[in-house]
Amino acid sequence: MITFSRTMLVGAEFLDETTVRFHGILEDHIYAMEIEMDVRIPDGVVTAIEGEMKRYTNPVCPKAVDVLQEAVGVSLREEGWASRIYREIGRKGCQHFAEILIECGRCLDQARMAHDLTPIIATNPAASTTELAKRWLREHPEAQGSCMARSEEGNIGAN
Repeated sequence: MITFSRTMLVGAEFLDETTVRFHGILEDHIYAMEIEMDVRIPDGVVTAIEGEMKRYTNPVCPKAVDVLQEAVGVSLREEGWASRIYREIGRKGCQHFAEILIECGRCLDQARMAHDLTPIIATNPAASTTELAKRWLREHPEAQGSCMARSEEGNIGAN
């Protein structure tokens, strides 16, 4: 019997060709919180972030909302960015906010790929999504090394 369940949901909205807005939600039977984060697409820099605690365990928790501002200026493309978020947001503010932010950051390239491939698939439903993804990865070297650029045979972006 399951006695605990946590849901994390990430959505992305493209505000323009250079900015994506992530909306991340974490909810379980104890906590409920969300963030909205704008990221500059070319370099992955967080340009704005807001958070809200809807359900939490102690009166100190809402103070972590202000700590989210430490993420502004961080590039989701720099080496060790996730560790930096755990250190700057998780330790100084809220581990749950850090987890949401990191999950949003991990979705940057997947959201970009979906955004770019959606019109192609809409006009050509028979197109091979695997081949389209391979081509997209070849054309976007910044996504190389991510889990979506790997297959059992190795790096699909290089095929």
